[in-house]
Amino acid sequence: MGETARQFNSIYIKYKQQFKRPIQNVANLMHRGFSDDDFIRKFKEIYPDLWLDLNSQYEYWHKKNEYIISKGKKSRYNFRKPYNFILDCGFHTIPNIRKKHELGKILPLYEQVKLSKDIVEKSKNKLKKKIDKKVSIMKYLQEIHPQYADYFIDSYFKTYDLHTKLEIMRELSKYKSEKIVEFFYKVNAGTRNFSLKQEAMKYIQALQLPFVLRRKKEGKTNYIDNEIVKNNNSPEILLQRIFVDDLEVHKKYDVFISHNSRDEEYVIDIYKNFNKYGLVAYVDWVSDKFDLKRTWCNASTSKVIKERIRQCQCIVYIWSENVLKSQWCPWELGYADALGKPICILGLTDESNIPQFYLSYPKLIQLNGKYCIENNEKISFKDWLKTGSTSILKGKN
Repeated sequence: MGETARQFNSIYIKYKQQFKRPIQNVANLMHRGFSDDDFIRKFKEIYPDLWLDLNSQYEYWHKKNEYIISKGKKSRYNFRKPYNFILDCGFHTIPNIRKKHELGKILPLYEQVKLSKDIVEKSKNKLKKKIDKKVSIMKYLQEIHPQYADYFIDSYFKTYDLHTKLEIMRELSKYKSEKIVEFFYKVNAGTRNFSLKQEAMKYIQALQLPFVLRRKKEGKTNYIDNEIVKNNNSPEILLQRIFVDDLEVHKKYDVFISHNSRDEEYVIDIYKNFNKYGLVAYVDWVSDKFDLKRTWCNASTSKVIKERIRQCQCIVYIWSENVLKSQWCPWELGYADALGKPICILGLTDESNIPQFYLSYPKLIQLNGKYCIENNEKISFKDWLKTGSTSILKGKN
């Protein structure tokens, strides 16, 4: 058995130990003459959190195993299917409880009811907390693979500079796609630097995906293996990177969402919808969350926003009562208009209060669940974006 297979077996055995007590609890709740299917059904019923995690672990290891087999290597990660895994964990417990049933030793019904109720309540609370935490995290991730992501991934494996590697990882951590998740797994498996491994761990665990912190690679150590990598962040530093960093040049966005931060929940729904249509949105507190914190707002912030507007194909201006209190939104609109960027207005509130000059721009509406531009006639948002002509995009003047 190779080193990798031994490591997997150690992980597998430790994981199985987590199921020792739950298996015993399920066994105590089983009726006389229960089948294996009954046992699995009861386990899923009272331990939904463990069952969900078990399926996730199986998919992770099964995918890794299929990959190495496709490369002509021997199977290493033989993680049992969830159904068989539970039966394996109960290899001794299940026969023992059946023998007890034959001898008439069954947990009294009132104790079964109490035990089941307590377990289900705790399990469901754990599952709810887990789901709520993931929902909270996913709010601030764009579920799309931006065009520039492939260039960033290639650059990560070509550069030797650890600070550049960290900057690439932080940029890609703002998105979720199959390729990006795979990239973070590769970083964990391949890098020798522990700081970068931790960054990969932070991303993967935030998505509640299976993760095993890989050991340091054997061989001669280098001083960079133990270097603590930490990048400073501020609007000034970001602005400097925009002008001199080759990575920043490759960043392109489809939509710049101009909005008031008080409308955050609406904005999240809007950029999530754009992601569903295959469009990458720029929202300052999502796309530049490490550098453009509200408490750091200064003159450099406005210069960064200008550059981001230049990098976007169009502007979606979110109209609401809160916009009237914003200094940034009208300024962003004016700057984008001066650049000749296509602009449309998405109204969240009664349009009767919208200042007249906003009405010169076409409206963004939802029609049959899809975004459309309404300007004398209705046109799909993507078709509108392809025209790129401000003369066509403007409404009445």
